Amino acid sequence: MTVFACIGLIAGQFYYAPKAKAASEAKNLADQTQELNQDLSNKRSRVQELEGLINSYKDKIKAQASQEVTLSNQILLLDNQVREKELTLESTKAQIDVLDAEIDLLDTNIKGRETKIDLQKSMIADLVNKIRQADDIDTLQVFLSKPSLSSYFDRIEELKSLQGDLGQTLEGVKNDKVVLEADKTSRQDKLEQLEERKNRIKEEALRVEMEKNSKISLLAETQNKQAEFDRVVNELRQQNEATTDEIADIEKSLKDKLDAIDRALASGQTLLLWPVPVRKITVYFHDPTYPFKYLFQHPGIDLRADVGTPIKAAAGGYVAWTKTGQSYGNYIMIVHPGNLATVYAHLTRFKVKAGTYVERGDVIGFTGGMPGMQGAGLSTGPHLHFEVRQDGIPVDPMGFLPEAIQTDNLK
Repeated sequence: MTVFACIGLIAGQFYYAPKAKAASEAKNLADQTQELNQDLSNKRSRVQELEGLINSYKDKIKAQASQEVTLSNQILLLDNQVREKELTLESTKAQIDVLDAEIDLLDTNIKGRETKIDLQKSMIADLVNKIRQADDIDTLQVFLSKPSLSSYFDRIEELKSLQGDLGQTLEGVKNDKVVLEADKTSRQDKLEQLEERKNRIKEEALRVEMEKNSKISLLAETQNKQAEFDRVVNELRQQNEATTDEIADIEKSLKDKLDAIDRALASGQTLLLWPVPVRKITVYFHDPTYPFKYLFQHPGIDLRADVGTPIKAAAGGYVAWTKTGQSYGNYIMIVHPGNLATVYAHLTRFKVKAGTYVERGDVIGFTGGMPGMQGAGLSTGPHLHFEVRQDGIPVDPMGFLPEAIQTDNLK
């Protein structure tokens, strides 16, 4: 067999064997891709369906919120809020399913692309080897071994074709690598989104629990009676209105003592101390996600804390009162210099008495907030409700507190 015959035979093997293998693998990957695309389409449809249900419940909540404030309406409103949060939780889980399906599809594409590149590399190695072998053959020997001049030139054209195929295959590898890197980058982005959604699942689950607890708490405080509900609503509104006169009287009677303490705070040079370790701020000042937002605006921040966590005075001052109410449960107000006051609500018990002075950082009580517990009041779960009042009016506490890292990594 002549050298060119060998080249032709090897080239034939080069083109047909890998192509057959590639075609088989391509068909398998195409079948997998089709199944994954169908699965992805179904999961996206489920997300759209859930979003539609969530919007319908939002409309119900909006309509219910505009009606008369009665116990039955508030219970129905809380029920709708719970269902809306449950659907949001389910939607987040469905979105995770979509991301999982997209990652599976990308994995299949990456596998197909890597297989193709491996085949192309093998083809390149064979082409380079055959071209090198052809270059090593003496031209005169090849010419003399051919029966005719036209047959010799045919072999020359075959060699040129192999060189052309080499150039195309190299270009193909280059292009496929670009696409492969893009797919891998997209996959990493999807994985990061997936992790973020999984963290959101925890947050959504907590919000569902808060909504359920808010109903339990409201029923416990009102004993399922409209008259009790009216008293709770009235107390809520009174507590969240400006208590300017009451605080002003206390500040006037303590003026000399207050002027003698914590002067840095009075001049606005020092921030308040966090009253409990900052695990998680579950509700912010005037938070639109607050379960009772249709009864009153949330006048402070809620800090997640286990039942019995020690509470520290945010600054030096005098304890204005230790009271128990239907809405705040057990709560403390401390008056500070600079026309500031702080409120600590939903306590299991007090450790200070009204009219006494406390230093910055002194333990003044212990957290509670579990619905139904003594001193919990109208609560959605274990936490400390913390307020800052300036001239008797609730203001955003975040403007008076140092920056803190929330240690419950749920977002």
